[in-house]
Amino acid sequence: MVIRYNTRDGKGKDIIKDVEIKEFPVDDVNFTCPICRTQVKHGIAIKRIVSSNFTDWAYVGDYVCPECAKLFSLYFYSYEVSPKGIELFNARETSAKILGAHTTPFRLIITKSRKKHLFYKSELNYDTDTFAINLEDETIHTTRERMRELFDFVECLMTLGQSKVQMADGEMAMKTIEKVGFGALRKLTHELEVSREIQIPLFCGQAREISEEEAITCITILTRTI
Repeated sequence: MVIRYNTRDGKGKDIIKDVEIKEFPVDDVNFTCPICRTQVKHGIAIKRIVSSNFTDWAYVGDYVCPECAKLFSLYFYSYEVSPKGIELFNARETSAKILGAHTTPFRLIITKSRKKHLFYKSELNYDTDTFAINLEDETIHTTRERMRELFDFVECLMTLGQSKVQMADGEMAMKTIEKVGFGALRKLTHELEVSREIQIPLFCGQAREISEEEAITCITILTRTI
């Protein structure tokens, strides 16, 4: 099985990469999959999938269903898994994926290290407006409205030249403040204090192809009550 993934080559050119999903021998065994909780009659032994370095035994049993076994091939990628299948997405596609249509039940997994299996630590979502997103191995509960607001906030600040690294540290360049006012810094401080939701756009956000005036207007609207 191969899944297509939009990425860029070493020269920054957009390309499509074919991601191969490993296949493993299937045993006849009746069990409830520890990942998706589906009752199945066929499974794949975990020991056939993982290496001797695997330590997350608390999250899995002796077997997983064939569908969940596919996800062990995806530690390098961010993805959504739902009844529609597996959809890989890159950082530039993250906001569109989160704010797009979902088919329940679904999981949203965003990798930071590209070195860990994350899907069995994520939650199955049964609501398309209020849901959980796994950012690495942290489960963050949010809503569609909140994600739209926070991506608007972070990405419009980035459009104005503000760095995500500074924002993650609760700081904002004076040249940015001069454009949007101290309300933006107060909102940033507030968001960092009250929840972990802003960490998602702070990791995945992208500067937008809009004018500086449009970005300033967006920030002004988002901070007018701060």
